[in-house]
Amino acid sequence: MKKEISEKNLRDYGFTEKNISRLKEILSREENQNQSFTTLIVDLSKRFYAGVICILLLLALFLFAFVFYPASVILSYIPVIVFGVIAIYYLIPLNLSWKAYRLMKGLK
Repeated sequence: MKKEISEKNLRDYGFTEKNISRLKEILSREENQNQSFTTLIVDLSKRFYAGVICILLLLALFLFAFVFYPASVILSYIPVIVFGVIAIYYLIPLNLSWKAYRLMKGLK
């Protein structure tokens, strides 16, 4: 991507001031000194795909269990599914990655 992403672009695509300050915090870390909003947004948009794939895999696991196993086994899958979705939501910040995905699609 050749165009640099600015704070104005971020605001235009739904990033809040809290989101932008979080991105600035990430960029201020020592290991991220050579990155910009653009590289961070590209990475977050890729993470969105990974998050969606992981959630779809968890859903497929649950549907497989629902079809082939009795209710007692399905009940044991529910905490695993809930924990998995929560872990995915926080490890791949889905809120930020969704906004980054929309921004990348809008700038093309």
